[in-house]
Amino acid sequence: MTVTHTITADPSAAATLTRTAIVTGGAGGIGSAISRRLASAGYAVVVADADADAAELTAATLPGVDGAEHRGFAGDLTDSAVNRSLAEVAAAEAPIGVIVNAVGISPKRDGRKISFFEMSDEEWNRVMAVNVSAPFFLIREAFRHMPTDGTASIVNLLSITAKLGAGGAPDAVFPPHLPSTVAYAASKAALQNLTASLSRELAGHRIRVNGVAPGFVQTPMMGEVPPEGPLLDQVPMRRFARPEEIADAVAFLVSDQASYITGTSLDVNGGWLTC
Repeated sequence: MTVTHTITADPSAAATLTRTAIVTGGAGGIGSAISRRLASAGYAVVVADADADAAELTAATLPGVDGAEHRGFAGDLTDSAVNRSLAEVAAAEAPIGVIVNAVGISPKRDGRKISFFEMSDEEWNRVMAVNVSAPFFLIREAFRHMPTDGTASIVNLLSITAKLGAGGAPDAVFPPHLPSTVAYAASKAALQNLTASLSRELAGHRIRVNGVAPGFVQTPMMGEVPPEGPLLDQVPMRRFARPEEIADAVAFLVSDQASYITGTSLDVNGGWLTC
């Protein structure tokens, strides 16, 4: 099978070209911060989210970009046809310079961890579909619309659990203390492996693929989990991350300053899990 790209670009002109950036989960706590950061960097952002109103509102409040507009996009990103439409919408505005897969779910029950034996088939399959399949489908459908001049970049939102795994039972006295399920940890480990694998497959197209792996971030996904006690005691910096700090890491990885970085995971966890 021959793969062709619809985009070619002169590297010397890359800095002056308007590019689109797709941010999935773009209306969420981390996703909206990433959308704002990329808009501030001059990208025309397509905010993709399951919530149509939230996607449109987020897009409407982003910093303006001369000659282009931000857009909201709503749909079930676990459907490959929806991702094809998303890629086409973004490419119609301008070449796709950045994809950020920030979409993700971490189910809980009344703010507490769901034990593995309580998890239904439907919950397991949904986590895998949203956290692994959706990013894969978008990359597969969108990379043909990305420049091959070395300026295009993909970032997947991973998690400290990709390396650390989930914690023990909800009442476990030993660390790590994590409210996430085994399904969430397994899905992020799969996404980290996918990130490494795709970085090699897309190297020939001069498209970089990296991950950002947060620890605890103060967002609605944390639900009713208290930012104190055993959870915070594990973090040397003694606080949760702000969504803007995750966005800054993404902005670095898609920038020219990271032009020789691909296939890596940038850990943003306050020193919790070190090299």
